[in-house]
Amino acid sequence: MQFRSCLMAVLAAGSAVAHMNMKDPTPLAYKGNPNAKEPNIDYSITSPITKAEYPCKGNLKLLGTAEGASVKTYAPGGQYTMSVEGGASHNGGSCQLSLSYDKGTSFTVIKSYIGNCPTTSGGTFDFSIPSDAPEGDEVVFAWTWVNRTGNREFYMSCAVVSIKSGGAKREVTHFDAKRDTAFASRPAVFTANFGEKYCTKEGVDTVFPEPGPDVENTSTAPGPAVDCTTGEAIEGSGSDTGSGSGSSSSAGAGAAAPSSTSAAVQQPVTTSAAAATTATPQGGVFLTLPPSGSSSPTTLSTATIATSSADSGSGSGSGSGSSSAAAGGGASATSSAAPPSTTGGSGTGVQTGTCTNEGAWACSSDGSSFQRCASGAWSAAIPMAAGTKCTPGISANLSMRRRRDRVRRSGTGFGNWDY
Repeated sequence: MQFRSCLMAVLAAGSAVAHMNMKDPTPLAYKGNPNAKEPNIDYSITSPITKAEYPCKGNLKLLGTAEGASVKTYAPGGQYTMSVEGGASHNGGSCQLSLSYDKGTSFTVIKSYIGNCPTTSGGTFDFSIPSDAPEGDEVVFAWTWVNRTGNREFYMSCAVVSIKSGGAKREVTHFDAKRDTAFASRPAVFTANFGEKYCTKEGVDTVFPEPGPDVENTSTAPGPAVDCTTGEAIEGSGSDTGSGSGSSSSAGAGAAAPSSTSAAVQQPVTTSAAAATTATPQGGVFLTLPPSGSSSPTTLSTATIATSSADSGSGSGSGSGSSSAAAGGGASATSSAAPPSTTGGSGTGVQTGTCTNEGAWACSSDGSSFQRCASGAWSAAIPMAAGTKCTPGISANLSMRRRRDRVRRSGTGFGNWDY
């Protein structure tokens, strides 16, 4: 009895100095998750994670078991809320929500919050599932946080959810950055304070180098991520004073999302010219790990092929990070047309097993799915969005066509969007 009382006192003391964790959807190994069982319940789930615990504090081992069953169902295009709880908010900071379809190999950002995340009590936050998000029954929904004050840390909670189609999707006639940015073109989740490339400064709300198109900025003290080795601000990240949800105007976010005031999509023509590209490379849809001995993660960018016959757009990202559009002049923007070798797996012509061309993209022979060489292995095949096909082949670029636009992914940085 005395031991029980002591144990309860210790647990109570621990909760008094607890940090924060995602509450809804209920995370893996969380005591509030109806699927969680001893001995896998994590009683220190509020603690920051180490590099060795990334991703998801090691709890993805529960995937494929009864404890890793889905706890929530979302529909593409649906609007929802998620919540955070805990006892030490460290004056907030910046958070991201992301989805993984390959058991944690890569995470794609669906919402970024700059400032006041979490709140003192944790808080409830709005988000939307992208309308072209692939469906799945074992999708990992991740909440990540870099705190504003206190030790330089990184927090991550992960839940298993299902993404299922709901009602018919409403078509929009104007340009909407959140709708018109293909899921495959959204950035990878930001990670920091692992002693690798990115670190964060104390006393500021970190402005993510690539926040994605859906951003909610309420910060009064934004600041850039910094290089862990030199302490210098990462070019393309900077002080963002915009507020509200949507495509915020980030001073220094060189990988800026397209503005909602951009011109309407051009009419289709028979020829195309390459438009544009580079800003500072800062990561992409897949968080690839560097080869042994290297501290720099593989980077990724997006460029768009204009549909006019000779002209290319000249839009620029907003903020101190610069981004320019160069006339393509007929330059080729397609990846290799050679079909990838079929090495097994599901679908037509998908890749499996190890790979040596780190960061390379693979498009299935029927153009219906894509993969990336990440951490020495091919990721799971991710379906293309409805109405979208990629160009079959393995190369440094992933060429795809969505509606009447062609998008190219390359390894140099985020480029501009032309319409």
